[in-house]
Amino acid sequence: MKKTAICLSSGGKDSTLALHIAHASEIELKALLTVIPEDPESMLYHTHNVRLVEKIAEVIGLPWISVRAQKDREEESLQEALKGVKADYLVTGGIASQYQKAKFDRICRNTEKEHYAPLWGISARELYDKILEFGMDVIIVSVAAYGLGKEWLGAHLDEATIDKLLKLAEKYRFNAVGEGGDLDTLVLDAPLYKRRLEIKKMEKKWLGDRGRLEIEEIEFKQK
Repeated sequence: MKKTAICLSSGGKDSTLALHIAHASEIELKALLTVIPEDPESMLYHTHNVRLVEKIAEVIGLPWISVRAQKDREEESLQEALKGVKADYLVTGGIASQYQKAKFDRICRNTEKEHYAPLWGISARELYDKILEFGMDVIIVSVAAYGLGKEWLGAHLDEATIDKLLKLAEKYRFNAVGEGGDLDTLVLDAPLYKRRLEIKKMEKKWLGDRGRLEIEEIEFKQK
């Protein structure tokens, strides 16, 4: 019998890549789960454009579970949600945050699930190579690091932009994969998507040394 999994998803490159690796490992995906934190500066969950995960779940063909988390109950909110679903694993896209991993490990122990983090310990180069290998269409939707300007908002991560990003990360010493909030992404297309996502209306908001892409309207397109 196949093992089953709930995938914690922000709609970004790491969680989307992790669910593809889980699927490739013959783990049956049961649903995408997104925690929507009250705290815009949450250290545990992503906050930017996370409601778009509903669209991603739809194009993959999976249920979407959304969980609102009060500032002082971020861990408990996910734990309570997981107690209500049957699955063997919780899949996350964590790479290097010991803070996040320790909390997700504990939540899984308390809900009789295993924490599956297939990207844990991966280098930035290896991560981006896997994204290219899977043919994922990833765009940058927020930046908050010296060396990343307004021109990066909406940029697609292809071979050329990835090489440039890695060189800038080395020069300016920001986190090349974005952990800690240096950059956030959104996946518009990937192998499990039955249709691709296309942004129809968006607004770039620049605050002097950081900025974000506010996506107001998105459509499905045939592949």
